[in-house]
Amino acid sequence: MEIISKLILGIAAFVLIGWLGARDKRIGGVLLTFPLLNGIAMLTGADPLGMAGAIYLVMMWNCLLFLLVVHRYPWLPLLPAELNAEAMIVLRVAIWTLLWAMGAVVLAWFRDTLSVAPVLLVIQLALVAVYMAGCWRSSPPTAPVTFRVMWLNSSGAVRVACFVVAFALLSVVAHVEQDSRWVGLASALPLPGLFALATLTVTQDKSDIAALGDTVLLGPLLFIPFNALLARAIIALRAEQAGTLAEIAIVVVFWAITAALVFGLMPQIARWRDSL
Repeated sequence: MEIISKLILGIAAFVLIGWLGARDKRIGGVLLTFPLLNGIAMLTGADPLGMAGAIYLVMMWNCLLFLLVVHRYPWLPLLPAELNAEAMIVLRVAIWTLLWAMGAVVLAWFRDTLSVAPVLLVIQLALVAVYMAGCWRSSPPTAPVTFRVMWLNSSGAVRVACFVVAFALLSVVAHVEQDSRWVGLASALPLPGLFALATLTVTQDKSDIAALGDTVLLGPLLFIPFNALLARAIIALRAEQAGTLAEIAIVVVFWAITAALVFGLMPQIARWRDSL
């Protein structure tokens, strides 16, 4: 049941992020690192705080990797022009996942000394301020992309199938290792975002993809508090023996609040920065 829940929610996130990223690049950039799998992993993990500690640094790495990919995806990796779209998506996700793993594994070893959430939040805020001051782009146009055109066709079905295969492989790896450090690390892999971004690279113009970079660094400002507070909420529920349904409910509430903040605050932040 756990695997099925993760898969269903992972597919939903992949499809939703891809669609919204095609329509609104500012919101799409933040959603690339939405902590969907983090919340599910905490439901099944014995040490939510330990998992959260492993996730903080990796979430920051996720954003830096996305920023690099957004601006350098044509040669990261360099692929033959004659490849079809699905092959490009799969190869790009494979290479990006390898890069992610190299950085994430290194960061996981420093979890115990570099996982203080308030400190990391301040560091991320400084990175956001520097990037938004010097690299913010002019307001990108809103793309009139319909859900049907993007997903309800044979190409969309193939892309979802590729995501399911990758998710299955990830689940096998995550269940072999029981240490909270590595379970948390596996849950921090932004697989829906990676597939969504790879899909956008074969369906959108290069200038539209670059616009995602404006806001991708904002993710940890919401998602570091998300993980810190959610871990403590789950521990409190377990201390009261509230049961699995209560834990699932609190995760859904946290997701809803975080999504509301993204959709509510991001347009305001974008308008403010565009006006400067």
